[in-house]
Amino acid sequence: MKLLIVDDQRSVVQGLLHCTDWAALGFDQVEGALNAIDARASLQRREAEVMLCDIEMPVESGLDLLKWMRGEGMRTRCIFLTAYAKFQYAQEAVRLGGFDYIMQPAPYAQVIEAVEKALREVRAERASQELAGRGALFDEQKKALVWGLLRDFLMGAAAEGNLAAFEELGLIPLRGQAAWLALMQPLRWQDGRAPWDPAVLGLAVDNICGEVFAPLEVFSAAVVMPQEQTLAIVLQSREGEALERDLLARQLTYLQSACSQYLHLSAAFYLTGPEPFAKAGQMWQALLEKKSENVALKSGVYTGPGGGRAEPFHIPQIAGWRRLLQEGYPLAMEQEACQLLDQLAANNRLDRTTLRYFYQDFMRMLFTAPGPGQEGVRDMFREPDALELYRNGMKTVDDMKALIHYAALGREGSPSPDSQDQDAVALICRYVAGHLQDELRREELAEAAHLNPDYLNRLFKKEMGLTLKEYVIRQKMEEARSLLRTTALPVSLIAAKVGYSNFAHFSASYKKLYGRSPQEERQNTP
Repeated sequence: MKLLIVDDQRSVVQGLLHCTDWAALGFDQVEGALNAIDARASLQRREAEVMLCDIEMPVESGLDLLKWMRGEGMRTRCIFLTAYAKFQYAQEAVRLGGFDYIMQPAPYAQVIEAVEKALREVRAERASQELAGRGALFDEQKKALVWGLLRDFLMGAAAEGNLAAFEELGLIPLRGQAAWLALMQPLRWQDGRAPWDPAVLGLAVDNICGEVFAPLEVFSAAVVMPQEQTLAIVLQSREGEALERDLLARQLTYLQSACSQYLHLSAAFYLTGPEPFAKAGQMWQALLEKKSENVALKSGVYTGPGGGRAEPFHIPQIAGWRRLLQEGYPLAMEQEACQLLDQLAANNRLDRTTLRYFYQDFMRMLFTAPGPGQEGVRDMFREPDALELYRNGMKTVDDMKALIHYAALGREGSPSPDSQDQDAVALICRYVAGHLQDELRREELAEAAHLNPDYLNRLFKKEMGLTLKEYVIRQKMEEARSLLRTTALPVSLIAAKVGYSNFAHFSASYKKLYGRSPQEERQNTP
């Protein structure tokens, strides 16, 4: 800590500097100043915890110095030393937050006692701030602890002692009281935005839940469930009163709208309850079943008990698709199959069971339809990526479409898969070259090639040795380097011409690729 002694009399300053062992009291720095100007310079170098200061000094008084210090936000404890017993001095010192007021001449012991008292207050304040900081840290960590405990409870892995302790503190719902459970399924990020980190998304949704359910006096918590890539929203009345399904459904609709408006995320919500919260694990499994029925990945709020047993579905056009494969028109078959999936989804007829029947009919047709390419059909799914498509085809409509596209490319009679792959890559290369001024997200490129984004990324990596993102960045940087070397355009304008609104991001990408900044590139160009 620092002690500053300010007095226009050098003898007073020297006497106070050496009147005691200030280091023993806890000061690691002790300085003297003969006027307010020198005192300001000292305080700007390092703020003092305690200051002994004369009031009447040339140019600027001690009171004016303290007023300036308070304006700068300094919390220094100021002990005034003065030979003048003027009431207005004492009054102003109190108003400015002076710590003490000592009439001179005063014994050194009195001055030292006042300094020690000021030190005790400084230490007490710092201890209080440290405790407050620890409390704030605990408040931040508390939410993560609650989320972790609720997640473990839903998965059947929470310790009884932890549950009881958190329940007693009111940090989790009461297990013996009825609760509702909702599952939030993130679907698509709007406008080609990159997906958020799950932890950040969970925090954002939890904050929105706090506002959406606050009028109902409801305990709410949005818990990230990484395994299912979902969020669990726990709801329980704080008053012990029953919560109505329609009321909660309406609030979930508000939550869905808020996610769309503020997070730019479309999502589906599934609700179940009320049940004693002790059964939350069973409730969660029921919600996962509901989620699995939404194979069309439609947004909305689903509050019903879930679909019953669906009638067996068989593809009515399957004979026509078989003929198309037999005659060597797999891409026409793909177009018709995808159109049928879209029609089923639009008419609310595409659930998990229907998609499974669709998958079974399609794979049976694929393996048995005669025609060009039949000999290689059984080898189509040997590679890991292809095997993944085969396994996931019945999970969602997007997975099924990716499988259909892969199967269509694998049949001879149309251009070979390698030829079609090369055509798709060439198309993307031309598209990138013509749109360097745009941001160029993966979803936009996939739409231009009429391919699934994940499949296109794998295809591009296979053909070009680069991911889509790496290729786009490289093309943008090559264009930027050409402009830097051949034009006098400002670097900021060049960044804009290759689709970068953030100059720092542009500069970092350029330096990562070429080992020097755009400015250095410009300077080294003859």
